[in-house]
Amino acid sequence: MEKDGSFDVWYSAYIDRKRTDYSLVKKVIGEYNGQFINAESETERRRKILDINFDVTFFGKSSHAEKYCSKGTLAVLLYHGIGVKSCYYTDYNPRIDIRYVESKYRLDSLEKKNINTELIVTGFPKLDLLLEDFDEGKILKKLSIDTSKPIVLYAPTFYPSSIEVFGERIAELTEDINLIVKLHHFSWVLKKYRHQREMFLKLNERYSHIKLLPVEEFNIIPFFKISDVLLSEASSTVFEYLATGKPSIVCDFYHLRRKHKIFFKKFQKSRMDTEITKYLDFAYRLQDPDELPLTIEKSLSKRKQNSQLLEKRKELFLGATDGKASKRVVEDIKKRKNL
Repeated sequence: MEKDGSFDVWYSAYIDRKRTDYSLVKKVIGEYNGQFINAESETERRRKILDINFDVTFFGKSSHAEKYCSKGTLAVLLYHGIGVKSCYYTDYNPRIDIRYVESKYRLDSLEKKNINTELIVTGFPKLDLLLEDFDEGKILKKLSIDTSKPIVLYAPTFYPSSIEVFGERIAELTEDINLIVKLHHFSWVLKKYRHQREMFLKLNERYSHIKLLPVEEFNIIPFFKISDVLLSEASSTVFEYLATGKPSIVCDFYHLRRKHKIFFKKFQKSRMDTEITKYLDFAYRLQDPDELPLTIEKSLSKRKQNSQLLEKRKELFLGATDGKASKRVVEDIKKRKNL
């Protein structure tokens, strides 16, 4: 939108004094040309948004969208995740006018849920960055990566997570590779997950092959580009990584709270899209932490054998990955606003 020149762009972030999200987003936005809506409270932020009376407002999730839109505002949803959680379908607010989705598969799935919002297939804009130029050598140098060894990107979710099952043994299991660790944002900002960040802060200090990315390193795409393999659970990241054509390893073990162990089927049904999990056949499944070194080796050695399936799943879930998803969104908005 900034590059197009047809828009005045404003940015805003939810205010929660218990977390660092607001100040972090504000810092990041300082690098862009748009204006940031400063406020001391969520009430003040909402009032300012309504007073400006925006022509278009983009949301990352739709809950309470009606509170932040004037009557004539075009409300747009670009959902923040594309993985296996059922909230992809249940996060539905009728105030949203348009939802841009990744692929026809996603469009069909949402329509089956009787979503009345207008749905348009564009691809996933976040992945456009994969086709932009990054100074990969600079990134490798900054992280002191040993380029003679494979690079594994570990991007665990916060809950249920494989972090607690691996424990500090992950250092021993990855001693023959470079392990870049990209923690979920909640692992950094929420008190209940502080043990996750504390463990990796310690391992990052102790082991030269472990590279913990700081909370300010919010953009995962450059690390998609420099890594050879992704390690995660069944998450959005695994589906995003399909765009690279590289192998993924999905951990089939994770830490559960006692109540979720007891009522596991109910927990799984409430959180997971069980339909989509059957399409995780493109990933290597890790049943036991001790099998990690062998699974990494296997994923790298059989990369070409799995390429056709990766391509098939990429098209199914991501649609077009031509670097023009953002442009398709912008062009559609311009057409609606006669720009």
